[in-house]
Amino acid sequence: MVRLFDQINRSLSNQRRKLPGFRAGFSSSNDLPKKLRLPTWSQLRRLPDVLSAVELKIFVGLIIACVMALAWLGIRFYLHHTVVEPKVGGEYVEGVVGNPKYINPVLSQANDADLDLTRLIYSGLFKYDATGDIVPDLAEGYELSEDQKTYTIHLRSGVVWHDGQAFGANDVLTTVDFIQAAEVNSPLEPNLHGVIVESPDDRTVTLTLKEPFAPFLNSLTFGIIPAHIWSDIPATSFALAEANLKPIGTGPFKFRVLKKDGRSGVIRSYEVVRNDCYYNQAPYIEKMTFLFYPDLTSEIDAGKSKKVEGLGYIPKESRTTLEKNREIIAKLLRLPQYTAVFLNQKNSLLKVSEIKQALAYALDKPAIIQAALNGEGEAIQGPILPGYIGYNPEIKKYEYDPAKAMETLDKAGWTVPEGSTLRKKGEQELRFTLTTIDQPDFVTTANQLKDYWEKIGVGVELQIIDSARIEKYVIKPRDYEALLVGEIVGTDPDPYPFWHSSQGKDPGLNLSIFANKDVDQLLEEARKTSDPEQRRMKYLHFQNILAEQLPAIFLYNPTYTYGLAEKIKGFYLERITVPADRFIDVEKWYIKTLRRWR
Repeated sequence: MVRLFDQINRSLSNQRRKLPGFRAGFSSSNDLPKKLRLPTWSQLRRLPDVLSAVELKIFVGLIIACVMALAWLGIRFYLHHTVVEPKVGGEYVEGVVGNPKYINPVLSQANDADLDLTRLIYSGLFKYDATGDIVPDLAEGYELSEDQKTYTIHLRSGVVWHDGQAFGANDVLTTVDFIQAAEVNSPLEPNLHGVIVESPDDRTVTLTLKEPFAPFLNSLTFGIIPAHIWSDIPATSFALAEANLKPIGTGPFKFRVLKKDGRSGVIRSYEVVRNDCYYNQAPYIEKMTFLFYPDLTSEIDAGKSKKVEGLGYIPKESRTTLEKNREIIAKLLRLPQYTAVFLNQKNSLLKVSEIKQALAYALDKPAIIQAALNGEGEAIQGPILPGYIGYNPEIKKYEYDPAKAMETLDKAGWTVPEGSTLRKKGEQELRFTLTTIDQPDFVTTANQLKDYWEKIGVGVELQIIDSARIEKYVIKPRDYEALLVGEIVGTDPDPYPFWHSSQGKDPGLNLSIFANKDVDQLLEEARKTSDPEQRRMKYLHFQNILAEQLPAIFLYNPTYTYGLAEKIKGFYLERITVPADRFIDVEKWYIKTLRRWR
């Protein structure tokens, strides 16, 4: 650079007489080391007249290089000394299958669309955190009495409802009263049956159980409804109240507007906005809109056409069809759910031990998982999943062995007559109906089961029922021979609701209508003790009995696939209890960002 300035200076000196009015900006080359003055703007404008074309290109190139170097250094300095932080703002649109009916935690448990919205709008005394642990929410803490029957819960102060009213103990009492009211028919009633709730003051609530129940805190994650809205509504009219669709809660988002179909009255969209007064960290996202679709096909089409930025659920086989919309990322979440074939123990064939064992030996579970779930699942042998208290890796296993399956049936007198493919014993044919939900993964699994069982000579007729009808017309009346469905067991794997003989009728979840006195006693004792080792041992014994008697054939633990817009940051969940738990940390999601100096 110094040489260049020296050359410029000599050239300018030689041109003084030729360029009147020009004032040289440099001394002679001998003076440069002593004093160097940069050229003025008027001098720089004359450079094309002084420098050759090559010299001018070199000079301009050096200037550009200097500017770029300074810019690069400036950017590096800025990036190194600042951090990216979430910023309030942005909107998110999600597609969900189904329609909301009761956006009210007292009634929402049976409808995923309801449960999604109540999770955003309401808060519970306790909640699950991102690791699956239960932590206080509207509660600050609690104490358990020495007899392990009374829970004294201290309520968080400073909480206000979305309409500005203060939250207090009366809200908790009102919520529990409605849950326990027979006229309301709340799905939560079995969890609080016989529980006495009292309030010594506005910041304290006590709940007293008839007998100890170790997982009781898990029963207190339901949302609390406001007494000042609901206390004047009779239980007989509870389901008809307008507040079921235009709710007031204490959660991170609050209701803004809903839109209905003009002809049917069905809700097509639902909008919630940021609750600025949320007692925890207020959300970063300003608005969330939910669009409701009648089936999975319509939901997936909305994702492909970019009408929505997220999908409440993505079937495994539909993930590839969404590749064109690269804005939606599939999030694979672990769910405490198992899929099994529940064998109705009132059916004369499906209560026979040899038949049940043969059906179990005939199945290649890894192959079924590959076909139905694209390999995204784990083969299981019992109702308690890996990682949960009482899980038994040594449980009796029925590994894939079709030869053993056929041998078992042969020894039991079920043989294949000449010219037939169907086994018979006397005049009775070995056949039954397998009922399942009209969803791709279940339908694929059902067809796989049918193929495997027909290979050992068992006749199977498939009955595929729409998901909107199966609960009312099949599960509640227990109108099936064998039922292929999934059961979500929750964070605490209390098997009582699913396997105690008292739960064989609706609303119980004992889908096999299984009855065993030893199992009943083990499950009753396990839920009363707070000693984890005692619970574990009782659950081990319970599973061993189940493995011997086989009231159900356990298939797999699937993953749950949630589609989330790429623009949404801050989603780090890996495990959820129910699909609505995808919103556990929703207040930490963000779209907009800013930079702050360190």
